[in-house]
Amino acid sequence: MPKPKPAPAIKTITLDGFKNPDTFPFTEADKLRIADYIFFRQLFDGDHYNAFKLKVSDGEYNEAYSRLRYVYVNFAGMISRIVADMLFGEPVRPKMPDDTGQAWVEEWWKENNLNILLYESALTNSAEGDAALKLRVGPRRSVDDQSTVILEPVPPGIYYPDTDGFNVSAEPEVKVLAWAFEFDGKTYLRREIHQYGLIINRVNSLDGEEIGAEQDIGEFFPGVEPVVNTQIDRHIVTHIPNWKTNDRWNGYSDYHDLDSLFFSINNRMSKIDNVLDKHTDPILMVPEGVIDPKTGKARKDMRVIEIGDGEDGKPEYIVWDASLENAFKEIEKLVEFMEMVGEFSPDILGLGKGKSDSGRALKFKLMRTIAKVARKKLYYDKSIKESIYTAQLLSKAHNATVGGKVYKGTPVMPELIWQDGLPADDVEQMEVETKGVDAGLSSQRASIMKIHQVDEAAADEMIKQIDKEKKANMPPPLDPSRNPFNKNDDKNKGQIFPPKPKE
Repeated sequence: MPKPKPAPAIKTITLDGFKNPDTFPFTEADKLRIADYIFFRQLFDGDHYNAFKLKVSDGEYNEAYSRLRYVYVNFAGMISRIVADMLFGEPVRPKMPDDTGQAWVEEWWKENNLNILLYESALTNSAEGDAALKLRVGPRRSVDDQSTVILEPVPPGIYYPDTDGFNVSAEPEVKVLAWAFEFDGKTYLRREIHQYGLIINRVNSLDGEEIGAEQDIGEFFPGVEPVVNTQIDRHIVTHIPNWKTNDRWNGYSDYHDLDSLFFSINNRMSKIDNVLDKHTDPILMVPEGVIDPKTGKARKDMRVIEIGDGEDGKPEYIVWDASLENAFKEIEKLVEFMEMVGEFSPDILGLGKGKSDSGRALKFKLMRTIAKVARKKLYYDKSIKESIYTAQLLSKAHNATVGGKVYKGTPVMPELIWQDGLPADDVEQMEVETKGVDAGLSSQRASIMKIHQVDEAAADEMIKQIDKEKKANMPPPLDPSRNPFNKNDDKNKGQIFPPKPKE
């Protein structure tokens, strides 16, 4: 077994400044960020009543809804599922420059179930505005003897980067994963402090928000070393913002400018639902004497009120003329605003007006939704490539196997082949690729790969099979040694020849 490479030099393992805070969460900005994560996650989960209770003062909120049954429409969860379906509903395919590296990466992708992991990550990213991934080396299961390279999701609420105030988009030199946990009835703070080539593991007591004395980490997490050398000069944690501006490091949730519309739609639906229920059981108006003056109740079990002197004594039900047209018009307008601001088209749900005659027509209708998903791809593409590249480094540095093999080649940043997430128009795609091949703008191999979603090896095999079938279906060639116009040549019987020209 080859010896692992020497670990890169470490600048420092001292804990000061950002790495040695006094409170947790570390800053007021962190507290606001965590509060937003909780709020947006409740919207995603459909817990709208408690979510908006965080945003509206309790007195005002309880007064408005204490006597109403709350009705919500979970547009938030629907939006996140739409973008996750379009982003990772069709698997992303990594492409390496050589067959050996391609086989290793494909096996690593399969062992880590990245198609599922990335889809779930996209749901969290859409709802909370951030996602993170972490690589580690170790046995995948407790019964395994061989270490491998594992990629895991990291909840964004435990991710705390030490960003540069002048360039928040630059990769932080220090990334901290921190979370509170309980042990024997007491609360503690667990931290993984990630530097280039180094992980510092710490446990401190936690009293409210005050970070206390450092504890022996082995008492809480047996086998975890206080200092771990990763043997590579890259971070093993990558952050994926949903989308952001260049003056903030964390991303925006897909709901951050839609929450007021969610609230208004839920409010109007709740009021309509409760009003309709109230008037499905009308009150009966009756003459005086029907209600017992001693008890204040009807002499018989019925919902009634008495009519005073001088009023029409004819018994009748009090009903309400339910004119809800304006209320439903308001809901329609709110939904239109939500579609506009949220950048998703009703055509994505099959509810659009008109008919899409082709895949191209559908793409034009979904232009804003496609642009929204493409924006997310910018961040995921970078993070996935970096994770694949770092996984190769970790495999070589730690002799960690994937599919029983250590990565042997030179680590390479791969390419990623993305799909658009829309249903394929097979007829249209076949016509486009055929025209491209006929015009010499595309190769037969490239067109087969696009149409059938296969790799180069499978495309080459399909080309061989196509050529074989073409040859089998061709008529036998003419024998140039034979004269088709010789009447005495019986060998040419059964052959097809052009007619003899007239003399």
